Amino acid sequence: MEANISLEMGSKPIIKRSRRFATLDFARGAAIFLMISLHTLILVLNIDDLLSVIDDLALVNLVMLMILPFYGGLAGFFLLVSSASNMVSMYRDLERGNSVRGIVFKQVFGGVLLLIFAMLCEALIGYHGALGNFFLNLNDIPGYFQYNPLLNYENWGGGVTYNWQVLLYRFSHFETIHTIAWCIIINGMVQGLLSLKKNWQNRRRMMISYVILAVLVVALTQPIWDLVSLYGPGYPFGTIPETGNVLFTPVLGEDKWWRFIAAPFLSALAAPMEPIFPYLAISFVGSIIGIEITKPREKLNKKFPRNMFLVGASMFVVGLIGVAVIIIGIMTKTDFDTAIGIYQLLPYHRHYSPSYANYIPPFAWVAQFLCVNGFAIMLVMFLFRMIEYRGRSKAFSDRSKTVRRFGTVAFSNYNNQFIFYIIFYLLSYAIFFTPYAKFYWAGTFLVILVTLAVFTLLLIGWEKIKYTGSLEWFIRTVTNNVVPARKKRFDPSVKWWQKGQVDVEGAFYNPEWIDLEDPTEEKAKDEKQFLKDQKESKFALILSIVGLVTIILNAASIFGLFVSLRARKLEGKNKKNTRALIISIIGCVLFAAFYIVCFILKIGILGLF
Repeated sequence: MEANISLEMGSKPIIKRSRRFATLDFARGAAIFLMISLHTLILVLNIDDLLSVIDDLALVNLVMLMILPFYGGLAGFFLLVSSASNMVSMYRDLERGNSVRGIVFKQVFGGVLLLIFAMLCEALIGYHGALGNFFLNLNDIPGYFQYNPLLNYENWGGGVTYNWQVLLYRFSHFETIHTIAWCIIINGMVQGLLSLKKNWQNRRRMMISYVILAVLVVALTQPIWDLVSLYGPGYPFGTIPETGNVLFTPVLGEDKWWRFIAAPFLSALAAPMEPIFPYLAISFVGSIIGIEITKPREKLNKKFPRNMFLVGASMFVVGLIGVAVIIIGIMTKTDFDTAIGIYQLLPYHRHYSPSYANYIPPFAWVAQFLCVNGFAIMLVMFLFRMIEYRGRSKAFSDRSKTVRRFGTVAFSNYNNQFIFYIIFYLLSYAIFFTPYAKFYWAGTFLVILVTLAVFTLLLIGWEKIKYTGSLEWFIRTVTNNVVPARKKRFDPSVKWWQKGQVDVEGAFYNPEWIDLEDPTEEKAKDEKQFLKDQKESKFALILSIVGLVTIILNAASIFGLFVSLRARKLEGKNKKNTRALIISIIGCVLFAAFYIVCFILKIGILGLF
């Protein structure tokens, strides 16, 4: 989404309120908030010890161990939000009359810059880069700087101690941020081609085009992977014959120069995590969402959130069944531990292909892709239905500042996750007198809480200087000083370094929040029809029923409870919201009872281990 700039001109700040979608801002912040929590948990929790006595642990431990890999695979959620935001920005530029060529250049240039900084993050300044690994070796700083013969650092078997030498190979590693960068580049070009001759004004045709492109990307995925495997058998997990280094991460000083040229491009096509084949398809889905929400309110398809949610739900159910069949099949071919190990690798897309292990069935990646990304679509559309389509943007945003703040400089927060290395070191040393000693659940949650508190305080302080010095500031500063379409938006008196600052007041605290429907306005226009439609009551009833009859989505009962209470205030008491209230209360009680039972019963009663 577009972010306007707040600048100091003399002694008076010029504040321009930007128009923003609460869902996109909250979802971006929530993704980073959960990412930091999850990554901290993975680092700190003593999973090996827990598994060794798993029969004696409360059942809730098994529930958590089953849920965590799934949530770790929701990179598509962030990609959806990013691509929808970029599409909103592009449409606003088009509606201002900016040239298609200028908009495409801005998008592609910004994507290339993001890709460069992503590579720099992974190799040098990020939490997995040379700087991050320094903070993971505070108990052995001389060992960190010692040169060791390079091992196969990306061997996926574990047991490797990382040091400064990651900067020699990790530049070609591929994460979600790289996927986003490549999708910005490609989507910018695609949008430019589709927008020629003012075709962008025909939103229906644009959306159909993106549907076709999304299907085409998924269909081409396996052929593209097969072509990339010609570079080296077993790509990306295979090794370079001359050195034994992993194919997708050649090592400076060991491998041939041309491999460094090829590595970033091949990683984009077929890397282990989220390669653009098939994840470009999810970016196109995000573009469809962005096109729809930029329509004038009177032209909006009121059924769009429901229809998209059902698409996501269908993908999720089919994918979940597929993943279950795959895990059971692996269990019959190998053993229980191997099957569970594959499930724990759910976030790693290419691990669900035979190139990772010969017991993985062909096209298993399709089930993984549908499962995690179908759920991501469901989450995004649920948020839109709960917020923008209920006229709740401002009220919700005022209550979600803490989470939204994490998304203001999302890339910087991703990069700065080495902060939890420091907190882990300090707390483990203070409690166990042993640095980096792993915790059980209580200690793990302590580390997570302290980490989130430190991040929050850092962000509150950082916003005082408009996030100057953040990675986003560097990227915006370059873009806003170089790209003509961005450069012309600033007064000549504005200093170069001010052009990259975030307008905290106009874009975070006091923007113009966009609602796609406003029940209060509808009620004022035609109260009789409004009360007859009972939209809020119907929505509350659907949520309460879904929460009651499903296992995975039983948390919907909680939302159903709050929506039903608001429906009674807005529409008066009626049969639908009364039923919704009763059913949601029952669902909440069952939801709480389930977890109480899980805290009491032991895993051993299941006889699985």
